[in-house]
Amino acid sequence: MNAPTRLVTGSLTTAGLFLGYVASLQAGEVGPMAYVPPAPVSDCDACNDPGPYGSLSLLYLKPYGTDGFEGDGDWDLGARGTLGFERPDGLFYELNGFWYEGEFDPEDSRSSDYQSEISHWYIEGLIGDNLHCGEACLDLAFGLRYAQIDDDRRRVSIKSGTPPPGNGVSIIRADHFEGFGPVVRLDGTRTLTDQVTLYGGLSQAILFGELDRRRSQSADTVVPVTEIELGLQFNFNMGAIQGAHARLGLEAQYWSMPYDDFGLIGGVLGVGFNF
Repeated sequence: MNAPTRLVTGSLTTAGLFLGYVASLQAGEVGPMAYVPPAPVSDCDACNDPGPYGSLSLLYLKPYGTDGFEGDGDWDLGARGTLGFERPDGLFYELNGFWYEGEFDPEDSRSSDYQSEISHWYIEGLIGDNLHCGEACLDLAFGLRYAQIDDDRRRVSIKSGTPPPGNGVSIIRADHFEGFGPVVRLDGTRTLTDQVTLYGGLSQAILFGELDRRRSQSADTVVPVTEIELGLQFNFNMGAIQGAHARLGLEAQYWSMPYDDFGLIGGVLGVGFNF
């Protein structure tokens, strides 16, 4: 075989091997410019079952005062309810409501006895999304809150040397605040076992409204409200009711009110489900 024949035969052999290699490649692997990477797989949908959901909680809370209005409060019941809808991609819409009434007896350095009845409620609408999933799930939501709070206070001034002890001048003071503003909420869950999950939540609202005080004019007021919750969630399998669970935890709130800041702290017992 002469040199030209060997050259042609070698070239054909090389070309055949190259074509065979190319034919063995899967579509999309011919070159880097034509390669299309697969779409990333997310497990965020596993955090919560898509569809409508709801929850109801009973709160056993005790009020406390700060900023010169320390005192002793009674344990009283409050309630919170939630209705929402989550899409398969993790985006959710939620409506929350909260209500509480209780008694609080602030202390005062002057010779006076205060008795207060505190009641407040709010309703808020939120929109949020899953941020991280897997063993832990983190949800971030924001929206608007409307709230009202009433503080009806009775003060009995004690006059020394005036029998019987405790006789004095009674003054009724009723404070009323209502306003609305933005709220941001961060919730997290961490799976411990198939039946037990650790949960926590933090929300911050800034309410813009009007404060009406007895014996004075109304004034525009900004009231920040902070809420923290932490506890355990117990998961159940209830057939048609998906995501059924019970929660047992602690909650604390702080309302930065003009003249007399106050807070709430206590326990929470709740149930939730998807439907």
